[in-house]
Amino acid sequence: MESHERTLRLAQQLAGGVAEPVAHQIVENIWVAVVEGTLETGERLPTARQLAIALGVSPRTVERAYRQLEQRGVIVARPGEGTFVTLAAPSEEERARHRAFAALCGEAVDRARELGYGVDELIDALSDYRLQRQTDPRED
Repeated sequence: MESHERTLRLAQQLAGGVAEPVAHQIVENIWVAVVEGTLETGERLPTARQLAIALGVSPRTVERAYRQLEQRGVIVARPGEGTFVTLAAPSEEERARHRAFAALCGEAVDRARELGYGVDELIDALSDYRLQRQTDPRED
């Protein structure tokens, strides 16, 4: 399949007006496409710029999604060649990192519940925190 067709196919999958962040939608849609076999191992993905143009978003958004997918072992970026679907097993370091992060998330949820807050409220608070850090340079 040509690169332009892949770009349009991915863009159409993401054009649903969902409230989730675009980077998350990209990650989830590519993951589902790989699991379902719509995207096959070895298939080349559109460049971040191509997909960003098709979606009307910043290339950085697509790059962030591609990095997450690469960290999960779903895709691999080969300099000078492109980004390809792969189902490479994550390294032990990556698995340990993921386990530590999952434990941290679980602890945050448990602590929020102890304080009388739900998961949605925790997510809202984290989103607010992220926005504050993005808009307040003193927070870095």
